[in-house]
Amino acid sequence: MHFTICNDNQVFPYLIVDDLYTKEEQDLIWMDLELLQPLYKMDTAAIIGGSSLEPDGTPSAKLKRLYLDSYYGTNREKSNIFKLYKKISSLEVNHQYGLTTPSWGCYSLANTDRSIISYYDNGDEYKEHFDTSMHTCLVWFYREPKRFTGGDLYFSQSNNVVECKHNRMVLFPGYYMHKVDPLSIQDEYANKGLGRYCMTHMYTINAV
Repeated sequence: MHFTICNDNQVFPYLIVDDLYTKEEQDLIWMDLELLQPLYKMDTAAIIGGSSLEPDGTPSAKLKRLYLDSYYGTNREKSNIFKLYKKISSLEVNHQYGLTTPSWGCYSLANTDRSIISYYDNGDEYKEHFDTSMHTCLVWFYREPKRFTGGDLYFSQSNNVVECKHNRMVLFPGYYMHKVDPLSIQDEYANKGLGRYCMTHMYTINAV
């Protein structure tokens, strides 16, 4: 793993982790992403987000999604993604995130999480919104060579852009306003699973 602490804007710092998963771990995750792809459903409301509609009432998102917690229920051990995602809350990541933002404490004490696979193909996007989680983790996968343009993450309040790179993770407080730029992919590669996969893990603290 390679860490980049992005705190030039100290009001809206975030953490980037490149090469999050090893080659062997990536292979296992790809098995899940591609096996489950027929179950992805178009989600134009993205109701799990904190702001799902534009001021004019139109949906904020155009993408396909699968809510992993609903699909697996209590059988998380059947999912390679769930078997491996604990790396995100490892001591090493916690330490680096602690150097990034003062709100790290809430992340380190999180006792509840929910996970989603999102898939973006030609023309898909997620307009400006915030999440209801305390902290949000995004992990991006795509088949290389990269067959699309766009799909980058934009933090509106700090005017920062995070380039979408394969096996890159971004960790930030969920209240940050953010969006995903429209993705563009040539017709010959469209609708073939060659777009942008995002594994979203949302962390919060629930009273026991």
